Amino acid sequence: MKGARNTIISAAIELFARKGYAGSSIREICHAAGITKPVLYYHFNSKEHLYRELMLDIFNQTRKNLLHLSQIRGSLRDCLVFYVSSEFRNCKRDPDSVRLLFRMMFSPEGDYPQFNFVEEFKRERAVIAEFIGKKARKGGKVNPELISGSIMGMMLIQILEYFFTGRRTLSRRTAEELVDLILPSSFAAGKAIPIGKERGNRL
Repeated sequence: MKGARNTIISAAIELFARKGYAGSSIREICHAAGITKPVLYYHFNSKEHLYRELMLDIFNQTRKNLLHLSQIRGSLRDCLVFYVSSEFRNCKRDPDSVRLLFRMMFSPEGDYPQFNFVEEFKRERAVIAEFIGKKARKGGKVNPELISGSIMGMMLIQILEYFFTGRRTLSRRTAEELVDLILPSSFAAGKAIPIGKERGNRL
């Protein structure tokens, strides 16, 4: 049954991203997923319920990346490069989910069921900022909130460029260049002392 749910979610994401929420019918979703309406309604009460569940699935993937981020050993730069690279990989692996997010964000209010994606992005930014604050050296001139917001903003621009131009910019090298532009020069130059190695201080 879990396989059927995932198939329905995938079909709905592709249709919502291409045709919009209002332009995608339950019949079309069932046809694309290769299932019957009773099977769909076994997993989801309505099209709106299906939409909210797939949005949660999309943001849960980012939460998983943030969880992995907290488990990485290394410098602040290394960890942020890992995070940005992971988001780039997810974008290339599941472009329809990203297209759906963009379409939802830029569509007139009411075109999609209410879903507070702004709060989701705020929560993501807060988690990254908290992580940066813990990783940065004590007493260093680092603004976690500014760095977090800058990284998310530059990631958005890179992803938009990828979709509009087709250029292969979503790479680890791009992630490294992006992080180096944002972090203070000591971190960007790779001079940040790894965790547990800083003289006279513990991170």
